Amino acid sequence: MKKILLSILLVSSFVVNAQLWTEKATGFTNPNRTLYSISIVDANVIWAQEFDNINFDSTIKGFTLSTDGGKTWTAGPIDLNVLKPDDLGISSITAVSATTAWISVYPIIADTSEGGIWKTTDSGATWTKQTTTQFSNLIDSYANFVHFWDANNGIAGGDPEGGEFEIYTTTDGGTNWTRVDGANIPDPDAGGEYGYENIYTVSGNTIWFGTDTGRLFKSDDKGLTWTVNTVPTPSIDFALDRFTFSDANKGLLMTYDPVELFNTTDGGATWSPVTKTGNLFNTNISYIPGTSTVFSAASANPLGSSYSLDNGFTWITIDGVSHGELAFLNDSFGFSAGKNTDATTGGIFKFTGIPLKTPSFDLKNQISAYPNPTNGILHLDSEISLIKGATVFDLLGRQVYSSKFSNLNKADLDLKSLQTGNYVLKVTYDSGKTESMKVMKN
Repeated sequence: MKKILLSILLVSSFVVNAQLWTEKATGFTNPNRTLYSISIVDANVIWAQEFDNINFDSTIKGFTLSTDGGKTWTAGPIDLNVLKPDDLGISSITAVSATTAWISVYPIIADTSEGGIWKTTDSGATWTKQTTTQFSNLIDSYANFVHFWDANNGIAGGDPEGGEFEIYTTTDGGTNWTRVDGANIPDPDAGGEYGYENIYTVSGNTIWFGTDTGRLFKSDDKGLTWTVNTVPTPSIDFALDRFTFSDANKGLLMTYDPVELFNTTDGGATWSPVTKTGNLFNTNISYIPGTSTVFSAASANPLGSSYSLDNGFTWITIDGVSHGELAFLNDSFGFSAGKNTDATTGGIFKFTGIPLKTPSFDLKNQISAYPNPTNGILHLDSEISLIKGATVFDLLGRQVYSSKFSNLNKADLDLKSLQTGNYVLKVTYDSGKTESMKVMKN
């Protein structure tokens, strides 16, 4: 009886460790709602913007807020208090506390309503337009994003207006916004270059945004001055390309069709193609800040998410369900947009951390196998002895996999052909010594 209970406990622990994502309910009443923008304030407070995942209805105006680290969420409407709310859409959300957040608003129907920046200081109960960001040209003004570094310092970015990109900065929480002088921003390309909704990323004081002509604008001083570079082989629609930066220099750019990956080590000035292995999903991509770990996600077929521990060269598939917008605070806290069924089921995935390398039962050799559980590729590290071979057995003792190596410290096992379940891995060293551990195949 004790052996049976032990087996159940082992299997249960494998299942728990397999979950990099834990699904939570966003609280939206209508089904098929996802998130267009996610703003992580800290390990407790997170805001997100509602979006219709089926009909792509830009007139929807809602938010959801968590104050307990993403365990529970409370949804609410966004009332812009304008005469024609259906003429306006929301392009991004940014927050600095459980009470204070901003949204960028754009005209869905030109010549009818002004967009701009709205702010709440009462956890979303009311929203007030900040009138000193003009965005008042009914033909050309289009607010693409807003971002705040803290309660005072923020930026709002839009399309070209009057021959220059319409960008504002503030140092007092948006009470006063100042338009950035066109002399400090590279001129738009001839022919009508424009930016995109929520296509921007931030690392420290550095911010980047992309345009339809495949150009990447960059500011190192919170938006006061700008440079621009052209990205490599942009897709037909650069709006679907995504870029992410781990720090002010190291970044990745993913093209949508075809799905390709490029890296930079100089903040986006130059790019090189990445020869990758594994599944890179093409809806979104995001670094965990300050690390070499990056995630990809897809909300359209093929659905799924994956991660890389080596700056995008090797990708490990996590699952095959819908994932959209990604946001991370650190290597143990982040979120991915999902799709809800109702107010109490689904809508967002909470990141629970990448499974740590699993030490063997004989710690003297410092052998580790990861990720464990694995979706296919199992990495072996031996810090002292050299790996000569690896054999995998099912729980009935039958050999289901075997591979030999030329005395390596590191080796990869391709277990994709194995069925889902628990196995025993036996590693042989150059000394002839062997070591065994339990592994799980998802």
